[in-house]
Amino acid sequence: MSQINAKPVRIVMLDDDPEDALLVSTAIKRLEYDVPFQHIQTSQAFTSYLSEDYITQSRESVVMLLLDLNMPCKTGLEWLKELRSEAQYKDLIIVVFSTSGMTEERVRSLSLGADEHLGKPDRVQDLTRKLDILCRRYV
Repeated sequence: MSQINAKPVRIVMLDDDPEDALLVSTAIKRLEYDVPFQHIQTSQAFTSYLSEDYITQSRESVVMLLLDLNMPCKTGLEWLKELRSEAQYKDLIIVVFSTSGMTEERVRSLSLGADEHLGKPDRVQDLTRKLDILCRRYV
């Protein structure tokens, strides 16, 4: 991943399940390059992140959001609609990260502006491979 003038990738995960975050963190550590990772568990904390950290981070790196659809308070689809309606988040890479393999959910996510729809794999090796592909694609 050493391209001239390419920004590094940073992964931010909005997911209320700490086990999913542990799976992603473990997969990221297995990559052959460094990818900063930040897990955000609540919609309130994500709102704070957007107002306090996102702009700075997006200047320094490509920010990829792993977005869980089944969030309490504000669903992933609601976040997706909101983020895609605001110009300041146009460069945010949004990857819906879902346990559901339903075709309708995938189509809906992509039609609302998700860049990718990734099923939550059971094995760390599978997730590492998928994250590697995504990171390389968006650098």
